Amino acid sequence: MTAEEISFQLISFAGESLSLMLEAFESSNEGDQEKQARLIEESEHLMNKAHNVQTTLLTNEAQGKKNEIDVLLIHAQDTLMNTILASTLIKKMITMNERIVKLEEKVIDGK
Repeated sequence: MTAEEISFQLISFAGESLSLMLEAFESSNEGDQEKQARLIEESEHLMNKAHNVQTTLLTNEAQGKKNEIDVLLIHAQDTLMNTILASTLIKKMITMNERIVKLEEKVIDGK
């Protein structure tokens, strides 16, 4: 696989993963926990695929095969890194949404 193919795979998998994670957050805001959970699962699957592609780069280096480094690959790595960071933050925000809903229910019920 060429460096360009690896780069485009990373961008594609990580970008789609991020889109799904953002959609999961919107589902959380709307209270649709079933959809949110499904989207997170799909997002994580794509992020794992991106990570596996990245592992190809690391394996090449470990085997003494130098990877071609260009702006496209740097962008691909940035995309994956941002997706991983966003995923972590969005999951925390979803947990916060769940806590807010529970607190609102307690206030409404007077408990």
